[in-house]
Amino acid sequence: MDQTEVQMLFQKFAAPLTSYAAISTERMQLAEMLSRNLWTALIAGPEAEDETWKVLRIEGNLDQDLLEPIQQCYYEQMKPSVNQEQLVALRAKYG
Repeated sequence: MDQTEVQMLFQKFAAPLTSYAAISTERMQLAEMLSRNLWTALIAGPEAEDETWKVLRIEGNLDQDLLEPIQQCYYEQMKPSVNQEQLVALRAKYG
């Protein structure tokens, strides 16, 4: 998988947060940061995903009501945009 393919796959992965981000520059920056963190967690695996949620709860001061929609978006829209073959290739490239 070359860098162009990785970038296109990341854009597809991040797309569900893009519509949220279109409202303001601040939201765009937040969505970009969150997308990159979730992308890294996806590639790193389930332990990293768990750690990401923990960091968002503790350091990001997100209570469950705020965290739940982000998790739902990740598990239902973002994560399924990367198939198992692509995930294996990403892990090989960045692992």
